[in-house]
Amino acid sequence: MAVGDLFRYAARAFFSKTTPTPEKQLLRIAKQHVIRRVVEVGIDSVDSTAQLLDVLVKQAKDAPVKYTALDLFDARPEGTPDAPLVGVYRRFIATGAKVRLTPGDLAASLAAEANSLSDTDLLLLSGDATDEALAHAWFYVPRMCHPGTLVLRRTEGETADAAGEWQTIPLTEISAWAATRPARRAA
Repeated sequence: MAVGDLFRYAARAFFSKTTPTPEKQLLRIAKQHVIRRVVEVGIDSVDSTAQLLDVLVKQAKDAPVKYTALDLFDARPEGTPDAPLVGVYRRFIATGAKVRLTPGDLAASLAAEANSLSDTDLLLLSGDATDEALAHAWFYVPRMCHPGTLVLRRTEGETADAAGEWQTIPLTEISAWAATRPARRAA
């Protein structure tokens, strides 16, 4: 372990009591599974994602870690945390992961990118990725997954300032949603 890595690990361990629960939960899940391909639908926290990618790249050693984010980025509405596309890209690429960012509406981006995101190991659905927001995109999600895919959804926090936890969604439930919500047909 390099000196810089040792220092970052020690700092994380020392200050872990101040780390919010969802971040700890996500890092724990990352350490328990082999994850090489991550897709995030809506970014809740740039810092949390960068920390996750850092851990995954360290675990992967020489194997590539591929990360794709679907988000509004520069078009985020007022009152939501800033996530400028260029800044997010620079932050994530610094972790050593192969990064692909797709700006735009979550459902439309997911429908457009699903075929190129097959064999996803970890699918993260942010608080913005609600059933209503993804209503027409659920049809495409099963083609991204394999039997070992982890699908996690961020739940609402108890207060406006508190972040929710990550809830695991079984693949059978994803398949049921896909079957009941057909894709939009072209006009």
